Amino acid sequence: MQHRGSTGVNLGFVVLAASLCLAFVLTDGVPRRATVVLSSALAAGVLTVRLLRRRVSRPGPWWFVVAALVALTAHNVQSLVQVGIEGKPAATGVGPLLTLPLGYLGLLVASILIAFPYARRDVGGVIDAVIIALGAASLVWAFLLHPALVALDAPPGVRLYRLMIILLVSGITGAVVRATATNHLARPALVYLLLAVTLTLAGNATGVMTEDPGTGASAWWIGLGWIVAYLALGASAAHPSHTHLADPQVHRRPGRLTSGRLVFLGVVLALNPLLAGAAEALGQPVDWVLLTTASVALVPLVILRIGQLARLHAEAEHKLAHLASHDQLTGLPNRRALDEHLETALGRVRSGSSAGLVVLFCDLDGFKAVNDEHGHHVGDGLLAIASSRLRGALRARDLVARFGGDEFVVVVEGDPDLTEGEARARIRQALADPIHTHGILASVRASVGSASVRRGEDARASQLLSRADGHMYAAKRAQRAPTSGPAPR
Repeated sequence: MQHRGSTGVNLGFVVLAASLCLAFVLTDGVPRRATVVLSSALAAGVLTVRLLRRRVSRPGPWWFVVAALVALTAHNVQSLVQVGIEGKPAATGVGPLLTLPLGYLGLLVASILIAFPYARRDVGGVIDAVIIALGAASLVWAFLLHPALVALDAPPGVRLYRLMIILLVSGITGAVVRATATNHLARPALVYLLLAVTLTLAGNATGVMTEDPGTGASAWWIGLGWIVAYLALGASAAHPSHTHLADPQVHRRPGRLTSGRLVFLGVVLALNPLLAGAAEALGQPVDWVLLTTASVALVPLVILRIGQLARLHAEAEHKLAHLASHDQLTGLPNRRALDEHLETALGRVRSGSSAGLVVLFCDLDGFKAVNDEHGHHVGDGLLAIASSRLRGALRARDLVARFGGDEFVVVVEGDPDLTEGEARARIRQALADPIHTHGILASVRASVGSASVRRGEDARASQLLSRADGHMYAAKRAQRAPTSGPAPR
């Protein structure tokens, strides 16, 4: 059904675009202008009907597309009246001057809303794409469009207006290019959207370069691009793949703060000042419009990107530090973290600032039988649940670490006479209930051995761990031979 819908949209787009473009080429005057009006009005009408019939997924952005098409249709109507009927060389006045940027503003808002799900998952990629697009637009402006406007003797206000439109549409194009490259499921709809914004950008650029100095009219064939662009906007929302725009599957690699990225961002940031410096060195007037406007657009984006890369870098360092000090299976501190914690705590005990500490060495009884009978995946699940229970049963300031295999170490700081018995009871209670994992119900207990040190005493971490380990094995032997007397502590 979706394939049939895709074929219908593609065929309808080709037929409509070819028919209107042929009518545009074969006619002149009012009929030619009317084909442009018809293309934008038709796209707006079809999209409005689909929205009202609830056939568009996530309709919010597409209402802005409708608003943009209405504004552009109003612009085309004014051009039809002034150029086609009244015979003026080009449309002038407040109306044409306002409706064009309003239409582009609607497209910008729609593109931002469409790209928002991508931006949440691919912030760096979207920012990079917009930065590249703005940098490329600056070069096109400096070497092609600005010289053409100077030749037309365009006043600064007109140049600013043209530059803002070029930068605006370029930024939209960059964001849509990134979205098209990263979302395979929604790519057909995004290709239509990309075709629309690319033709819009090309139409504005070629309009400047082909403008007649005397009449202000641009090349007639630019209208072909407008027809295709308007119809592509409608096809983008009509294509079945637009439903995937609401929940894009973005496949990307996390960005890193590398020297290459910093060089790239630095070059983009310095691009417009370099162009101004080159113009000054060559004895040409500095394009202050480009220097100011493009810099205002680029500087915040570059700063935002550097900040985002710095945050990703800090998160990566934090993750690496966590992986270096924590067990991957259980998430508990590993032996390295245990040794560091013990040495620090023993320093407090030695100096008298702590009342003492207890090290409890725990070995899970029955774990080996479960692991051998049911496999490592069940054993890993049992270890993960047991470690979670131990962590939840003890105080927040107590340390629970995985020593290795099915062995855990608990470090409890405080007066051993007050803390050791309570800690043992908490450990027993944590493992009292059977553990259910991978469809297996297993009962495990813990053999516990302990070693303690009191305020002012001097001991090393390795000594305490060795003593607690020995007492744990003695307790395990005592459990196997219950008549031999109480287990040593």
